[in-house]
Formats: sequence, structure tokens, C-alpha cells
Amino acid sequence: MVRVLLIVTGLSLLKLLVHQFDLEVITVNPLFSALVASTVFLLGFLLNGVLTDFKDSEKLPGELASALEALGLEIHGIPAHHHGADVTVPLAAVADLAQGILAWVRQRLGTEELMFMYRSCHGHVVGAAVLLRGESTLQGRLMAEMASVLRSLNRVETIRETSFVPLVYWLANAGAALLCGGLVLMKGSSVSESIFFLFVIAFLLIFLLNLISDIDNPFGFSDPNSAEDVSLDVLQAAASRLQSLSEMLHPIRL
Repeated sequence: MVRVLLIVTGLSLLKLLVHQFDLEVITVNPLFSALVASTVFLLGFLLNGVLTDFKDSEKLPGELASALEALGLEIHGIPAHHHGADVTVPLAAVADLAQGILAWVRQRLGTEELMFMYRSCHGHVVGAAVLLRGESTLQGRLMAEMASVLRSLNRVETIRETSFVPLVYWLANAGAALLCGGLVLMKGSSVSESIFFLFVIAFLLIFLLNLISDIDNPFGFSDPNSAEDVSLDVLQAAASRLQSLSEMLHPIRL
């Protein structure tokens, strides 16, 4: 918000200088109205697209939390099927993976490091599945949950690394820049009215462009300017429950 206000204030001061030196060379005509309409259309198209992706992204932390917690509970229940089965290590691996995913989503852990943790956890889960001798359905569920976790991780990575229609972004930014430039150079009945309309229109355009860019990456937790990110509360809660479940079996872990 502060950055937007600084840019708009700079444009208003530029407009005042242009007026003082009599450099206003553009008059209002239907073509300028067409520029306004086309810019608004592009912004509406972008906003609608990124909002749709944002709503889909909101489901991913819940899907990850459900898959991880179901995996942990399935492993925790293995001794009920086979008395004496030791599931301490695989359950701890799942709890560590949950913490790693949480750190990765917050961009405190690299993708390669997370994939190493996933492969290690997968190996431990396979070892847990081996304990379910003759229980092919339960074994299949363990592997299905691991596949679900991997699918969600790849989806998060794709969303973080892919921009929504980059060419339309370029056109929207170009249209907004041309429109603001036209308002700066436009002749008006009075300088106060011209500055007022420039301030309002430029503020809305630049604010929307920043909002769209922010929403386009709903996992931008490492960006201090990012305000619109998905909630990780459900994933945080699931990771905490898995940690508690693991510590119940093995209270002392180095």
C-alpha cells in the first residue's frame, strides 16, 4: 500500500510540473476512453483468473494435512494388526516430513531438501507397509497417501513457479502505464481536477496490478510485500498432532 501511494504521489507531482511548464498536449477524445475500457477489461480478466487459482490453492494445505495425518494414524494403528510391530521410526519420519513441508511452503527449506526428506519417508513407510503382511488393502492405503502428498507438493511448486498468462500481464501493465502517462499529459479544466482524477485512477490501477500479482502466488510467505497468502493453520495443526503422536511412542528423540 505504501509503495502504491508513493508511486501515485509521484505521478501527481509530475502532473503539477507538466502543468506548470505547459506541457499538456493531449485532449480528451473517444480513443482515450477506449484505452480506459481496454485496460479495465484486461485487469478484470487477470483478476478473475488469479482468483480462481487462489480458491483452488486454498484447498492444498488441507489436502496435505489430511494425507499426512491419515498416513500417521494408519502407521500408528499397525501394532493393532500385528502385535509387537515397531512403528517408531516410520511414524517419526512422517512427523518430520510434515514439519519439512511446513518449512518448505514458508520457503525456509529448499525443494531438493524436501524431496530428499520425502524419499527417506517413503522408504520408511514402505518398511511399515511390509509389517502389514497379508493386509494388501492397508498397504495400498499407505502408498496411496504417500502418492497424494507428492501430488499436492508438485501442485504447490507449479503454482509458485508459474505466472497466470504472462502476456496478458504485460499488456495490462503497458495499458496502465499508457493510461497514467496520458492522464499526466492531458489537458483539463483545472489543475486540481486533473490531479484528483489522476490520483484516483492511477491508485486503482496500480493497486489492482499489485493485488493481482500478489494473489497470483498464494504461497509467497517469504515476500514481505505479500499480504494475500493461503492459510496454513490446518497444516500447522496436523504437523503438531503428528509430532505429538510420534513423541508418544518415542518420548526422547535426539
